[in-house]
Amino acid sequence: MNWVIAIWSALIGACAAMAFPHLLLSARQRRGAHLFFVLAATAVIGIAIAELFMMRAVSVERFARAQQWTHLPIFLLVVAIVGFVQLYFRSGRLWLGLTVIGLRFSTLVINFAFPPSLSFSEITGLRHVNFLGANVSAPVGVLSAWTHLSELSSLVLLVYVVDASIRAWRGGTVGNRQRAIVVGGSIAVFILVAAGSTALIHRQIIQAPYMVSFPFAAILVAMAFELGSDLFRAGQIAQRKLSEASLRDIEERIALAAEVAQVGVWELDVATNRVWLSDKVREMFAIESEVVTYEEFQGRVHPEDRAARHTMIQAAIQTNGSYEIEYRVVLPDGTQCWIGGRAHCICDANGKARRLLAVSMDVTKRKQAEELFRLATEASPSGAVLIDNRGQIVLVNARTEKLFGYRRDELIGRPIEVLLPDRVKALHRGHFIACSETGEMGAGREFIVRRQDGSEFPAEIGLSPIETPQGILVFASVVDISARKASEEEARSRREQIELLSRVSLLGEMTASLAHELNQPLSAIVTNANAGMRFIDQGQVDPEQLREIMVDVVADGDRAHDIIQNVRSLIKKGTTVRTRLSLNDVVRNVMHMVQPDAAAHSCQVELLLADKLPAIDANPMQIQQVLINLLTNAFDSMDDAPSDRRKVQVATEHDGNGTVSVRVRDHGPGIPDSARERLFEQFFTTKDDGLGMGLAIVRSNVEAHGGTVRVENVEGGGAGFYFHLPASNGKPS
Repeated sequence: MNWVIAIWSALIGACAAMAFPHLLLSARQRRGAHLFFVLAATAVIGIAIAELFMMRAVSVERFARAQQWTHLPIFLLVVAIVGFVQLYFRSGRLWLGLTVIGLRFSTLVINFAFPPSLSFSEITGLRHVNFLGANVSAPVGVLSAWTHLSELSSLVLLVYVVDASIRAWRGGTVGNRQRAIVVGGSIAVFILVAAGSTALIHRQIIQAPYMVSFPFAAILVAMAFELGSDLFRAGQIAQRKLSEASLRDIEERIALAAEVAQVGVWELDVATNRVWLSDKVREMFAIESEVVTYEEFQGRVHPEDRAARHTMIQAAIQTNGSYEIEYRVVLPDGTQCWIGGRAHCICDANGKARRLLAVSMDVTKRKQAEELFRLATEASPSGAVLIDNRGQIVLVNARTEKLFGYRRDELIGRPIEVLLPDRVKALHRGHFIACSETGEMGAGREFIVRRQDGSEFPAEIGLSPIETPQGILVFASVVDISARKASEEEARSRREQIELLSRVSLLGEMTASLAHELNQPLSAIVTNANAGMRFIDQGQVDPEQLREIMVDVVADGDRAHDIIQNVRSLIKKGTTVRTRLSLNDVVRNVMHMVQPDAAAHSCQVELLLADKLPAIDANPMQIQQVLINLLTNAFDSMDDAPSDRRKVQVATEHDGNGTVSVRVRDHGPGIPDSARERLFEQFFTTKDDGLGMGLAIVRSNVEAHGGTVRVENVEGGGAGFYFHLPASNGKPS
């Protein structure tokens, strides 16, 4: 019996060892196939433990209990196999897999519902079987009819696995076929072995204990082998992709650097005397042949430069060194270009030159630029002076001669101070010397310089250090700014005049704005006062009605006062006082204010106010001004409209993005396309008697609150004005 325990213990340990790494992998990477493998390994461990209990059972009751509980890990194993095949093969028929699980679950329920177990309707005794030199227990009893259901579930599982394997094989890839053979074949074979051996033991055809854990363990080995192979292949693929990506990145960086720098690469094989050329070098030298010899490559070099280049190449090969050269190339069409090249010799392990690696760059444009620079410097409208690190003039152009009145030979070799007044010589010379010593760029600065006749003039001088084989030289660009200084003085005088006119214009704008904003409350005051006087003159004095008129007069007077206070506060403090308020309440208050205007224009006003509208942080007077201006314009736009179309709709809404908005829609003629772009400009109006300030004030007030305003013609006629304001962080109002 000790041998039996040792073998089954080894089996349990092997299953646990196989399951542990896949448990970690499934936990970290959430791989379903590995998770089902862990479940299968756990189930096999449970089956092995139950088999040990059955073999060591000394009574029928213990044997029956162990056999009954064996069906629970068998059910889990079936679930694990179906899940593994479904996820790993990705070719199993889901309905067939669910049928397998359903059948096995039915056997599990029957197993516990009809004791002693699914296999036997009655166990009459135990018989002892010699196994590995030990006596182990085996059942003697009456087989249950339900055992055929268990065998049917095993058969359906076998069909499911075989079907999935065939479908995976037909997938066509090498990986699918390998899975079908290794995993699918192993599962099918060992399911058949386990089910067959169990049936033979039940019917006492073979004398042996239950040991289906071993075929199932073989299935685990096949699954683990294939999962491990996948991980190994994935690791190899990842490593190869990483290496390829790194190499590709390096090549792309080199190619990008060469492309940006317009550099070509070529290589000379010292042993074969053949030259490899990159596409850029082939383009530079106009070479199309695939195999290029050194002589053919050298033949493109200008005859006057050929010997010098060949000497440098041979010297680099013989000394394992490098070189740098510029030379001319003659192309087949007769054109010439300049090439700048650098090369380095690469040696083998014995220190012998193996190949010469070189880079070439087309420097024709630079050479041409140098010549053009010389010509441009000579013809420049600015004076050009080149100064060495001792402060001596080494080059001047024709413009410098004209500016300072010197001949060229009178300036070259003389110190720069000859062009400076005596009182600033020390200061300015220090600036020139510092620029030449540090190599720092000198921005354009204004100097007072002196002509040969002693007269002085203002000049702007820009200093540019130039590195040369002879050291750092300073290139000074000299521009006579006498005319510019005179123009600047004249422009300054004109700016002062313009600023004066701007202040006068601003005062006019403020006056027009106040006139526009005060017009509505003052008109309302006059209208209400006239109405009260008519009631008094007619002897129809109703104290309550007269009180309502006086309340409206006071409210309009307060609003006019608030408008003036707003302007004073803005001028004094640069801002206005804001409070947290409900936009719906502002709309309702404005509706009460403009009701007389609506009645005078025979207009109906419809309110569509959104529920739970977020509050805003705003100046109530300014928002009221916006609404009053928009509503007044809406009333005016419908003077020529039929009475049944004189409707104004005011709606509020919340767009869900931290913004609340108001829409004022009329049924007038709409906005002409020619006026839409300028509609919100100051002093622009489409009305014969308008000031052109209403919509300008609307935009100014809305934008001052961080909002936006827009207008569009609405389908069905009329115009819609929309203004959007940011909601505060408080609760909905």
